Amino acid sequence: MQFIPLRARRLPAGDDQLASLVWQPIPGADGAVIYPLIRKIDTISSNSYLIATADALILLDPGGIADQVEAFSKIIQTCREEKDRPVFVFLTHAHIDHFIGVQSVPAFAYAKAVIFAVQEAGAVALEQGDGGITQGTLLNTPVTPMNIALPLLTRNRSSCQGIPGHLAFPNGAEITITRDTLGDAPVTMDRETIRFGPGPELEVYHTPGHSPDSICIRMGSHLFCGDLLFAASPGIAGLTGWSQENLVRSLTGIGSLLSHGGITRVCPGHGRVITAPDAIRMVAAVKKEALALDDIAELNSERAAWAAEFAEDSMEQVNELFTVMAGRLFYVSYVMDELGESDLAEKTTSLMREDVVDELLLAFRDFAGEHHQRGDAVSMHLALKAGQVIAKLQRSFAQDDLARIIDPDLALRASRLLSDYTTTLRGFTPPCEIAVCEIRSLIEALVTGLAVPACSDEDLLSSGDDEEAFAQILLSRIGTRPILEDVEVVFHAENSEFNALVDRDRLTDLLTYIVEDLVGTMTGQIRIELMNREEKITLTFSGDIPQGGVSYEPRTARFLKGLAQRAGGSLVIQSDGGIQMFEISVPAIL
Repeated sequence: MQFIPLRARRLPAGDDQLASLVWQPIPGADGAVIYPLIRKIDTISSNSYLIATADALILLDPGGIADQVEAFSKIIQTCREEKDRPVFVFLTHAHIDHFIGVQSVPAFAYAKAVIFAVQEAGAVALEQGDGGITQGTLLNTPVTPMNIALPLLTRNRSSCQGIPGHLAFPNGAEITITRDTLGDAPVTMDRETIRFGPGPELEVYHTPGHSPDSICIRMGSHLFCGDLLFAASPGIAGLTGWSQENLVRSLTGIGSLLSHGGITRVCPGHGRVITAPDAIRMVAAVKKEALALDDIAELNSERAAWAAEFAEDSMEQVNELFTVMAGRLFYVSYVMDELGESDLAEKTTSLMREDVVDELLLAFRDFAGEHHQRGDAVSMHLALKAGQVIAKLQRSFAQDDLARIIDPDLALRASRLLSDYTTTLRGFTPPCEIAVCEIRSLIEALVTGLAVPACSDEDLLSSGDDEEAFAQILLSRIGTRPILEDVEVVFHAENSEFNALVDRDRLTDLLTYIVEDLVGTMTGQIRIELMNREEKITLTFSGDIPQGGVSYEPRTARFLKGLAQRAGGSLVIQSDGGIQMFEISVPAIL
């Protein structure tokens, strides 16, 4: 980090952003200047904001990295050499990515060096070294008990509404703190106004939801909101201490505060600073999202491990699906270009941002590889990285338009995989639409769809008078490839109905993956057997495989078995005597 002279730098007129690593004034807070460190969003550390007034040095969220905290320690020391003032560290909440770096920096570790200010619930957690509220347990990071000299918004002060209280600290610092309540019942926010001297005051609002101790802090025209705007996001909602009811109430209160004016910048715990109008829109969107999160599961270490495992299993399949889709699109575009249809070729290429997809998938593979190479036991990092990548992948391809050119099944499977992971990370079980399904007709439709071109020669010829229809059918004809076109399928079923309770879409996905795997072994024949066995129906797909068999990656087998469960059944995979066999069991309707 580069240190700069301690002078406020006026930003150009109309600039609504805070410049990172630059001192600049805080409008509405006479004489106060701010030195922000604004990081790209990650899971290991937060943004930090150092405020200097004539009365105090106030560091908001020192961060999760020792180097980051050490850098601010040096800046604070330089400030104190210019003018000695007490140092306060305020935490918007006591999650380790916002503070754990202080435990490795001596200047902050000494009990009387700085005054830590944390909402009462977080103060108790830090003084006890609680790994739950701080997320230390989830992220496999021990938390050393800390002395919190200034617990905020305490129950004891709630009875002193409007009465200023005077507090003195061992290092000589003194403050005046006044408690009051904003808003009208049933939606109110507790507030404390803190004066460090004759200079500008600091306002603290209790905004639980993301955590029980979450606060927002205001000085002048700046509102520091911690992780409030991320609190309904996948991988964040459901953390220990998270509360939907409290979050909705806090968002309502902050939305009201922003709408009353006076605040121009909202400074989050992660990512870029945003304008008040943008923040108002974001608060409304997050509130809507939060209202949909009834009964989500707690995001603890066990769930994080499951999500990380699901992420790696799914991303391997996503990588294969996107590789096939990209190859099909490239081929269609190439053929169109050769036919002189450059506009159609360009339009086809634009349906999937292949460079973005490749970059995202490579980034996840690299991250996962490094994660395992260093023996990282923190599943949450991998789960959140997958969530970040998947959210971007979902925006990188036009599913409906793709489905009109290449096999619709490819885009649908990719979309369902991405959606299932996001649902899992949110704390829900992926939707399983169990309904009655006649299995024989499902298999017949699947085999036909994988063996017959989507558009026939007759379709192509009959559309000759309609240029747009002809182009669409031609694109689809070029872009689809029946994978069973050169494979014999032998289907044997008993002479009866096979009604089962399954999720039809996910069972179809599972069977398609199995057929693709068998075709990939270069088998010339796939045998399908359907049998009623008392209370269950069994579907057996098998094919001859090369000598030596096929070594199934545990991750692939785990993915297929998980998909079978989401379809409402179970799967057994066997390789024996030169035969690869998949046996699916689903509950029968008697």
